[in-house]
Amino acid sequence: MARVNLLDPETLANPYPLYAELRREAPAVQVDPNGMWAVTRFADVVEVLRRVDDFSSEPADDDREKLFENAFGGANIIGSDNPRHDRLRSIMQKRFTPRRLGHLQGRVEDLSRELLASLASDGEFDLVPTYTVPLPVVVIAELLGVEANRVDDFKRWSNALVAIVNSAEGAERQSALAEVGELAKYLSAAAERRRQDPAEDLIGALVAAEKEPGRISAGEVLSYCILLLAAGNETTTNLIGGMISALIDNPDQLALLRDDPSLIPNAVEEGLRYCSPVQGLFRRVLQDTQLNGVTIPAGSRVWVCYASANRDPERFQDPDRFDIKRDCRGHVAFGWGLHFCLGSNLARREARVAISALLPLLCESNFSQAVEWLPSWVIRGPKALVLRKAA
Repeated sequence: MARVNLLDPETLANPYPLYAELRREAPAVQVDPNGMWAVTRFADVVEVLRRVDDFSSEPADDDREKLFENAFGGANIIGSDNPRHDRLRSIMQKRFTPRRLGHLQGRVEDLSRELLASLASDGEFDLVPTYTVPLPVVVIAELLGVEANRVDDFKRWSNALVAIVNSAEGAERQSALAEVGELAKYLSAAAERRRQDPAEDLIGALVAAEKEPGRISAGEVLSYCILLLAAGNETTTNLIGGMISALIDNPDQLALLRDDPSLIPNAVEEGLRYCSPVQGLFRRVLQDTQLNGVTIPAGSRVWVCYASANRDPERFQDPDRFDIKRDCRGHVAFGWGLHFCLGSNLARREARVAISALLPLLCESNFSQAVEWLPSWVIRGPKALVLRKAA
């Protein structure tokens, strides 16, 4: 098949037909941007994630995405192999368990109610700036111990990081780098304050770990803070927005949820599978490697497509159907194995509360929607999600 470009506007608007074609015709194949190799079948995605000795998470020295080490002076857990990965992950691991996050339940519920109360009463509103963005941004900001009222700044800075990963070029890339520089300056100051005045928040925990020999460097503290702020809001924002859109597109599923709210936890899992807010992440091939009969040369960059794996009919029956009663255990929306998402429990908790709080509003009227999807092949979610009450 002809080499495809993931930045094609038609693909960005709806990538799933292309994923299906790649699974059928070329499950491991070079694509643009940058001639990377896309891996799209469920079994192959899991194999790549499992084979950490062949597929490294660390970027090459000349890789444009080696942003954290080059700009901030330290790697992050997503772009690290062992032993560095486990050294860094262990600092935060216990802080993101369901038990440790239990205290957030009431706060997330209160925040959801506050945001919904501020929605326009004229029957038309965009849920992205009013609900799906501020909810997770405020929660992660409060966990980090930074100013939660700077939602617009945090989202702007997160968008800049996404633009860089999304292969921004020219003036767009330079603008994004400047924005990320602002973020680094802001979080560096926050970390320095913790060195002078210790605190029990996430930044305080990272700074405290600096005192342990060989545990974490100042550059790694900064990189960790940046990653937590960005990843702590992007995935959840796009999951909530994608789920709301899917529920409106599938009124039968919305009715099921209305009649039985106990289905919300499983509905969130189906939302993760069906929406795949992180479409995929990257690996680097350490040596010439065979995958599904295809030789991928050493040094190649591999895009591990979680979203395609989650729609693979070999793993999930009728995968393009949104079914909140589906047994979707085993989906790879949060990755798999060593790099399984550190914040998965936080994202799940926030999404469950967000959908639960919004459910009465969604069910009280017949809403139509106008969705503008983010122009990104790395993450997927609504850039705008305008709901209109039926006349």
